[in-house]
Amino acid sequence: MNYELIKDFLLSIQFLTIINIQNSRGTDYEKRLRGTTIFFPFVGLLIGIILFLTAKLSSLLLPLSVSDALVLIVLIIITGGLHIDGFADTIDGFAGGKDKENILIIMKDSRIGTFGVTGLIMFLMTKYLAIQSLPVDSKYLILTVMPVFGRWSVLPMGLLFEYARTGGGTGKAFAGSIKLKEFIIGTILSSVIIVSLLGVKGFLMIAVIFIATLIIGRYSENRIGGITGDVFGATIEINELITIIMALVLFNGE
Repeated sequence: MNYELIKDFLLSIQFLTIINIQNSRGTDYEKRLRGTTIFFPFVGLLIGIILFLTAKLSSLLLPLSVSDALVLIVLIIITGGLHIDGFADTIDGFAGGKDKENILIIMKDSRIGTFGVTGLIMFLMTKYLAIQSLPVDSKYLILTVMPVFGRWSVLPMGLLFEYARTGGGTGKAFAGSIKLKEFIIGTILSSVIIVSLLGVKGFLMIAVIFIATLIIGRYSENRIGGITGDVFGATIEINELITIIMALVLFNGE
């Protein structure tokens, strides 16, 4: 049992980052992915620690404005651009598509359209400015916990919303497949991490992220009858930004 848990944890790292641990996917890859979700908060914490070290070390040599840009670059690199690509595709689809079929076709297209480019530029600019505006005293904590919030949001979304496509896709492993037990365990683990770092304000932030996830999921459900892998990616990105914005409100002046 412990060996299987270790395998699931390693697979969750491989799926959410560019770290390649297991070369062979195998025929049971999708089924195995479903068992990795309780570890997503831990992977988020690992990513957060990398961001913390990047910010801490680079700020010793560079202006904070450049250091903050490096943090954002490292975040995109360590995740392989997976989530930010999903964000751009989701913007392209929902903004440019007229009906479910058209939206799904646009989202699956590897090319990025005008809406996606515009949305991506505006999003990254806002995220960078938000990071730059964080109080120095709390910035490192927020950068550490921000990826935890984003990856935890996969749990409620996968619990509450079904997969929109009739065929296969990365999101199919999670959409409508996450069980209540997995959601509860993942939420408890996330809460321990978040509250340990942010205190009781962390509970409020979890509640806001949960509501934001519901809104995104419901909107996607109304437009395309469910969610996709791109919507998962967009949700992670949006909730990371919401985390920083909430921190600006809750921790400003501390």
